[in-house]
Amino acid sequence: MIKRLLLLLKVAFVATACQTGNNQGDTARFIIKGQLDNASNLEIHLQELTTSELLPVDSFITDTTGVFYFRGRIDEAGYYVLRVDPNNFITLVIEPGEEISIAGDASELAKTVTIEGSPGSSLLAGLNRRLMENYRKVDSLAELFRESQYSQDFVQVRELIDSAYHEVFTEQQDYVKKFIRKNSSSLASIIALYQYFGNQLILNENEHFEYFELLSRTLSEIYPTNRHVLDLSRRVSRYKRNEARRRIAQESLAIGSEAPEIILPDPDGEMVSLSSLRGKYVLLDFWASWCAPCRDGNRQLSVIYEKYRDHGFEIYAVSLDRNRDQWLQGIEEDRIDWIQVSDLRFWTSPVVSLYDIERLPYAILIGPDGCIMQKDITPGELEKLLEEVFEDHQSFSTS
Repeated sequence: MIKRLLLLLKVAFVATACQTGNNQGDTARFIIKGQLDNASNLEIHLQELTTSELLPVDSFITDTTGVFYFRGRIDEAGYYVLRVDPNNFITLVIEPGEEISIAGDASELAKTVTIEGSPGSSLLAGLNRRLMENYRKVDSLAELFRESQYSQDFVQVRELIDSAYHEVFTEQQDYVKKFIRKNSSSLASIIALYQYFGNQLILNENEHFEYFELLSRTLSEIYPTNRHVLDLSRRVSRYKRNEARRRIAQESLAIGSEAPEIILPDPDGEMVSLSSLRGKYVLLDFWASWCAPCRDGNRQLSVIYEKYRDHGFEIYAVSLDRNRDQWLQGIEEDRIDWIQVSDLRFWTSPVVSLYDIERLPYAILIGPDGCIMQKDITPGELEKLLEEVFEDHQSFSTS
């Protein structure tokens, strides 16, 4: 009897040791299981959402009652998409070791899903539900727009619709901000940080950088090697560097400051410096042949240039083109006969950061002393200013 008891204890000890060993060696596994309505023999796809693309992982099929079970392995926490069809899916935040239970209606998975066993995935489900609620409000506004667009009071109705849309957007934005502050230790908040409302980012770095920085700081302590956290950290660091450069550029571009030097080749390959035009009023004009507003501006500048070129006015135009033939074609089509230069490096040209250019067209007026007189000047403003500058010129005619 004693021998039998010892044998049973030994077997139990070995079984327990083996089970413990298997768990310790299988911490990278995860399980997705559950039951969906309207999902008899339904194929479900699992995809990984990386920092740059969506990659297929595997697929599985439910049984006749909609029950499914999938086991996988991951080295680190990440984002995954569980997809029924192209427009019917949910996003999961899967941590190694999680056993995720999912229920809902397969025909409307995102609207009906409930998730257990994955805190991050549950948070994302709530985030997505709030987004869909506000989308439904926007759909109602769109329907009202369609019904009223031929009515006599359409202008007033449109203003009300625009105001209502702004309220809905602001509501979603406030929700996302609170979500991130409350869940700053969850990877789900990175998805919230990059969430769109229609085609508009809900949060952006220029206006809401504090949320990017908060998540980067908090999540880096919890997930120091996670690729998504590292990607966010790089983005935050890059933004800080760019902001520092922008501040330096803005200081150097203050009104009354000397315009930074530019030396670039003209269409014939001859190097032309901005400083070579000292003694003249110079419009430093940034443009590109692919920029429609720039081309319209060229036509306006042609009139101004013809009027003041003999009175000490010059244009030094820097193109942000990347194709030489298109640049030259633009010059020919717009009949440009003022100074043209370009390094054909598009937005990577050093002049972009040197002059803090964020959009085209962009122009700066430089005085005879080489100092900045006015930034972001329009053709209309330029003509008015030049008229004042040259009004006492003996050869200038106001006729």
